[in-house]
Amino acid sequence: MLVGWTALSTRPEAEALARGLVGARLAACVQIDGPVVSVYEWRGRIEQAEEFRLCVKFVPARAAGIEAWLRDHHPYDTPEWVVVRAEHVAEKYLSWARTNSTSAPL
Repeated sequence: MLVGWTALSTRPEAEALARGLVGARLAACVQIDGPVVSVYEWRGRIEQAEEFRLCVKFVPARAAGIEAWLRDHHPYDTPEWVVVRAEHVAEKYLSWARTNSTSAPL
């Protein structure tokens, strides 16, 4: 299982993106945290913003599809998309995730 993170400016944007990923069967589950504070450099300036962080759980077969979907649906010019492989996932949860992110979209 892979876990990826991205962030959005508002809760409604975060909820819409989460519902889109799950509805397209790209992600098994998306959790929304926030607001969190992000500090970053953008166009030569140090910026600080409140954002809502999405934790996206998905199977490796969906990785390319999620990245393409985010390019098309994320409102940021350069969205964060950081992915790590889970070291261990409970077998029952992994089975559920496979079932819920690999069948036809709802």
